[in-house]
Amino acid sequence: MKLNDQKKIEDMLDECYKDLSFIATSMGKPDSLSDRFLLNMHLFKALNNEILLWLKNLDNGSILTLASRNIFELYLILIEVNQNEYSMKRFFAQLGSDIDELNNAFMNKCEAVGYELSDSDKSIAEEKLDKSPFENIETHSFRMHHLAKAHGYQEDYNFFYKLSSKIIHPSAYKVFGMDDSSPQYEVVAMIGYHFISKATDFAVDFYNKNVVLAKSNT
Repeated sequence: MKLNDQKKIEDMLDECYKDLSFIATSMGKPDSLSDRFLLNMHLFKALNNEILLWLKNLDNGSILTLASRNIFELYLILIEVNQNEYSMKRFFAQLGSDIDELNNAFMNKCEAVGYELSDSDKSIAEEKLDKSPFENIETHSFRMHHLAKAHGYQEDYNFFYKLSSKIIHPSAYKVFGMDDSSPQYEVVAMIGYHFISKATDFAVDFYNKNVVLAKSNT
């Protein structure tokens, strides 16, 4: 499968974007959803954000690579939290610690550079997440290496974290003249689309089995 036709890539991504948008908005109001439905809705939206980033930067190899790697990670999280209830609870539990870490880093940096925050800015930065509904759950982030190995995607992990890191970060290879027409980016695009396609198929299957079926039984 060759994806050197930009219009072809754009059309395929656009179809996935439309499917995920429809599914995410058809699942119901967030406060009415079960934990699993709510998390899937947010994961579908996160996937769509990466597609949109890609679509807006079709000629930028670095952003293509970053979006593709994020799509790969989101797909791993998607299948993990849907197969393992503890992992689903653990992902929810990560949110509070993520907010605390980000807010602390933000406040510390502002203080270090002498940037004075307004009262409203401080209230936002100091905001705490309501108590997690899941007690006694570990809160450290998933290790993508472990997820990839557990779900049979070790080779894809190696690709994204060894090869693609060379074309995201300012490696010597990238600095010394790799341009956006390089054939490596064509491979990245192919693998990135492969995983967004798999994620979209998962979302469609989830929607048909859980949303459409539920509506037909009422």
